Amino acid sequence: MENSYDSAAAAKWFDSTSPYNMVSWSLQPGSSDSDLSRFNLGSSDELVGGKDRAESVSRSHSLAEKRRRDRINSHLSALRKLVPDSDKLDKAALLARVIEQVKELKQEAKESPIFQDLPTEADEVTVLPETISNELNQDTTIFKASFCCPDQTEAISEIVSVLTKFKLETIQAEFICVGGRIRINFIVKETATTTSAKALKQSLCAALNRITSLTSSSTSSVCRIRSKRQRWFLSSNYSQ
Repeated sequence: MENSYDSAAAAKWFDSTSPYNMVSWSLQPGSSDSDLSRFNLGSSDELVGGKDRAESVSRSHSLAEKRRRDRINSHLSALRKLVPDSDKLDKAALLARVIEQVKELKQEAKESPIFQDLPTEADEVTVLPETISNELNQDTTIFKASFCCPDQTEAISEIVSVLTKFKLETIQAEFICVGGRIRINFIVKETATTTSAKALKQSLCAALNRITSLTSSSTSSVCRIRSKRQRWFLSSNYSQ
């Protein structure tokens, strides 16, 4: 009785008309492409080609990773040569030591008089008056001035125009240009007229403003208007 029930159940389970029919497929070594297509696996050539591509991508990734590690190790070796007593340091300790040394060097550079005259990112004018005596023991006022601005050809002509206005004679001048910035240090003295440091500084500041305005205008005012609606509105007004 038990066997007949199992046989009937099995027959119903594998009945081709049943909606829950289970189909069993087995792929033999000599399976054809039509057999593979039943599982949406593609042809045998496509399977082999996909495997080759995967292996090629894996090899390329491994080579790229090896080159990256080699570059890192090469740079670390170069750092070890620059940092004293770093042979026994691991990578993290070596990088920490390098950061400390860079900070120390930056601080030393700030305190060094060699770098104090380098142009900064700030536009500035300084004027320091000083009284000296000449060969005849006559007092003469000199001005030690510094002019820092964008490196523009108009900077020198603007300064010369101010010095000519106050009838000042140039004793010494120094030009330092770094990274699109210029610092002009100069010493001038009075000749015929008396000049105040305040008036000289005001005139030099006005010259500095003219130079910076030229710099900003050279970047094109249209580029500063980022909104398409603003550009259209202004162009429509100009066309009227």
